[in-house]
Amino acid sequence: MNRQFIALGSMLLRCLVVVAIASVPGTTYVFAQPRLDLPPAAWQPTGARISWKGLSFIVPPGMSGAAQNDLYEMVGLGMRGRGGQCGIVLGEIPSRGDLATYAQDLLVGNLAKLGAGIADSQGGSNLVADRRVGRSADGWRYVELNGMVNSSGVNRARMMLIDHGATVISIFAVSAPGNGCVGLSLETTPNSNTITWVALYYSLKLVGATPSNHLREQILGHWVGSGMSIAAGAGMLQDVVYAANGRYGGESLTATATGKQVSSSGDGSYVVDAEKLAIFPNAGKAEAHLTRVVEDYSVMTPSKPTVQLCSVRVDVAGPYERCLSRR
Repeated sequence: MNRQFIALGSMLLRCLVVVAIASVPGTTYVFAQPRLDLPPAAWQPTGARISWKGLSFIVPPGMSGAAQNDLYEMVGLGMRGRGGQCGIVLGEIPSRGDLATYAQDLLVGNLAKLGAGIADSQGGSNLVADRRVGRSADGWRYVELNGMVNSSGVNRARMMLIDHGATVISIFAVSAPGNGCVGLSLETTPNSNTITWVALYYSLKLVGATPSNHLREQILGHWVGSGMSIAAGAGMLQDVVYAANGRYGGESLTATATGKQVSSSGDGSYVVDAEKLAIFPNAGKAEAHLTRVVEDYSVMTPSKPTVQLCSVRVDVAGPYERCLSRR
């Protein structure tokens, strides 16, 4: 492992009073079983599953991991990194009030101890304003904060805190310039390498977590968004509605590199199973994607979140996450 690079994240968490995650003898992981009649997700995390102190996860491809006493450290290029390094450190610390405020205190206070500063997307100090709030399919609540770091070897940092009762699971990540495994809110990072962070998220399991119907409840409504298809060499606009009766309908507009515009529409039925959204078009092949609903706050509009429906898609360049906003 690149010890020099990971030292920043490791030292940050070691500045805290880290509480080891207690493993209860005889405890087994109990999670809702997926429906066998649904198509497999277009992409899902693969690799050896690590069980460590009450957590279960898969180290993202392109990274190596190792337990370091009360922390688990990962480092490498990540899934689509082409330069620099990505470092991720997992741990658990005592809970202390509001998750977002706590995350900001951890990032600001402990980076300061290391002689580094961190700023929000506008160069200010309000990291809480640039936050993501969500709930996993296994029921755990989380918040993510991110910022720009004024360190020679690190230019982006992100922290996720997961509510775990009397403690919080902390996942701290830093990326060197050009790596892009973490980024600022609404920032397009190099090579879409934020899929590395997404891959860890979708692989993460907590002992004792209770499955949630969050996605099934929150998917209802009208969603719109734009994106880029590398496979088609085209920009896309998408508009879709998911109804309470299990039906969906929508349309898309594609503009190719030659200026040609192609519109299409479709409808059918859909099923939500844990974090998987499966659609069954009236005309076409069934497909499924790992999906989550999140609330993204911005320092530009701190009191008005953008609710997003984010799914992992795959094109010729590999997996990436595309989000539609609630209309």
